[in-house]
Amino acid sequence: MFTTTGGRQIFVKEVLGGAYDSQAEHFLRGDVDVDADAIEHEAMIVNGKVRMYFGPFPALLRIPLNFIYPAGHGKWSRISGFCAGVIALFAFAGLMRTALCSSPLSLRARDWLGNACVIGFALASPLLLLLANLSIYDEAIIWGFALSLGAIFFALRSRKAEGSALTGALLGFSLCAGCALLSRVTFGAPFILIAPFLALAIRPENRIINLAALLLPLGAALAFYIWLSCARFGSPFGINFDYYINPVHAEFAHKFGVFSPRRIPHSFADYFSLRFPAVQSEPPFLAADRHSYDYPSLYSNDFSEVYLPLPWCSSWLVFGAIMGIICLVRRIGADAFERVAAMALFGQCLCILSFFLLAQRYAADLYPFLIFCLVIFLCSGGVALLRSRHLMIGLIAVSVLLNSLATISWLIDADQNVPPTTKAAWEKLLGRHSLEKRK
Repeated sequence: MFTTTGGRQIFVKEVLGGAYDSQAEHFLRGDVDVDADAIEHEAMIVNGKVRMYFGPFPALLRIPLNFIYPAGHGKWSRISGFCAGVIALFAFAGLMRTALCSSPLSLRARDWLGNACVIGFALASPLLLLLANLSIYDEAIIWGFALSLGAIFFALRSRKAEGSALTGALLGFSLCAGCALLSRVTFGAPFILIAPFLALAIRPENRIINLAALLLPLGAALAFYIWLSCARFGSPFGINFDYYINPVHAEFAHKFGVFSPRRIPHSFADYFSLRFPAVQSEPPFLAADRHSYDYPSLYSNDFSEVYLPLPWCSSWLVFGAIMGIICLVRRIGADAFERVAAMALFGQCLCILSFFLLAQRYAADLYPFLIFCLVIFLCSGGVALLRSRHLMIGLIAVSVLLNSLATISWLIDADQNVPPTTKAAWEKLLGRHSLEKRK
């Protein structure tokens, strides 16, 4: 709660957070525009009309919230992010419970490892950064992240459920996948590929009801996404950077493309490098900042905002994912559905690795695949899991320490989208003087 609110600051107008409220108002009027003063420097100008490229789910969420409490208009970002964070934590905890129930560990060892993984997910993953800065850039990402984990949880649960429990699991998968698609398309797209394989596994009993539960919500979300993309930009494939108000990014995207496979090895090298942040004498002791990454024909910026690569930020998860990949490629380590799901989620990783910008928040797109592989390892790791459980707990402790310190440093000293009062709350927590006083 402290991370989300920055010290009991609940109704706060985060950077461009009011754009979602504006989008919600325009939806109720029957159009897809957004007020120029709400979206400001992130506007898309299409035929003289202002549009936004962010996913519509946070805007749809604003409609009932503003109806219930109109005074909260433009200030819902932190409540929205808190709800997404709770969903993410419950979904991940559910995945850990599902996975560890099939593991060879003792009940006590399952509790220790499962609880440690949940702590690692909360404090040694992008979740901490996304909750601590709920500007327009992060709110849609955290919803997509949370709902994609929910979709993975329900997909795995549906494979063991029967009767009404199966119908509920398929409905949960479809709702989570559809809302993830409307939050951020990269999080929802893999589940469009996974859904047909779930449909093929449905037994003749109650087939019509189960197929409807699986396909209707996700199909409706996909249809709405295509309609909205066409209404906004005249294309069913979403954003078109030719309309972007930022001339630097617009020109670069037009010349070199938003996605390119040429970027994959360079992006992988940045997200998975062993680069360590600078050490400083005052709290939080690590100095997180942007670093030079100048590839003029690959990235629009000549720097990267990946302030803590994954081998430091989430070493526990990287280790578990590598072991899970080994289980997936072994003949008896996984079944066909698990391999197909892993490939679909891996496609999401390739998508973000081919993107024309590099940032710590974008690393969240890598985590559904890593978490899915971790689940596979916990389910079928066997002797390897028995021998490595203590190592994983140790890696979690190291990752929690490094990611927490580096993220707090980023929020206080480098992130331009954190409100000054929130930065002051973090500095008070650390016992530091405010930036203004230090200057």
